[in-house]
Amino acid sequence: MRKAALFDLDSTLTDHATAFARWADEFGASTGIPLSALMRAETLHGGARHAFFADLKSAFGLRRSIASLHADYRRRSAELVPYRPEVCTAMQKLADEGWELGVITNGSPDAQRRKLETAHLTRYFASVVISGEYGIRKPDEALFQVALDDLGVGDPAHAVMTGDCLIADIGGGQHAGARTVWIAHGRTRQHLDPEPTHVAHDVVEAATWLLANPPRPERPSPLALAGG
Repeated sequence: MRKAALFDLDSTLTDHATAFARWADEFGASTGIPLSALMRAETLHGGARHAFFADLKSAFGLRRSIASLHADYRRRSAELVPYRPEVCTAMQKLADEGWELGVITNGSPDAQRRKLETAHLTRYFASVVISGEYGIRKPDEALFQVALDDLGVGDPAHAVMTGDCLIADIGGGQHAGARTVWIAHGRTRQHLDPEPTHVAHDVVEAATWLLANPPRPERPSPLALAGG
């Protein structure tokens, strides 16, 4: 029986907060924009990079285009993702226990693959499915189906999706028929949010739970055993 452990990338396998903080230090030093202003813009806009850079351009008179600023951010922030050996160790333990490992992530293919390389994670994943290569984004269940097909896992009940976003990762994984692990980062799930199978503090804790809770093969019915 093949079993699949699927993972989100940003803020799950990789430390997005540290990568952003490192980028902000460099960008602030080169432009004179206070670090506090960059952090406020990040809190306000999050992953909406068009709005993030449009806001900074308006407030601080940046002359470069939003597209150029964003392209440099994608490249440099991917290069600044920290290497976390404990995450590599966790992935190796899963592989040693027979899990097929895959990444499902929204984003730019070049940037997302560079993050995996920078974090020393590329070699652990037989499948890396990136929205920018397929024209569909999580939580579309089709992206999950691509990953399962790539890993040769025919039954989504034998898969677990782990990620930090309740809508994209948990909701998407559930619609695809997989169990789910939410990386909560200290957050609290709201009443109408998708309910994960399990909640973990980080991806290492999630991997420990996966090792202790693999999918179980279906037992044949007594009638089948009797040949009836």
